[in-house]
Amino acid sequence: MPQDLAALAPSAIVCVAFLIGGWMLLRRELAPKRRKRAAADGHQTSERSHEPGERSES
Repeated sequence: MPQDLAALAPSAIVCVAFLIGGWMLLRRELAPKRRKRAAADGHQTSERSHEPGERSES
């Protein structure tokens, strides 16, 4: 039994590394869209929360 597990270990390591790499790639590729959307939502929210004559302190 331990020999069988030892034979599968390299394949399991490669599989885990591939899944983690794919997850990181997807997060990196999708992150700019989320950031732009969050920035646009934040900008619209800040515009609505201030009165027309007020200045923001940013």
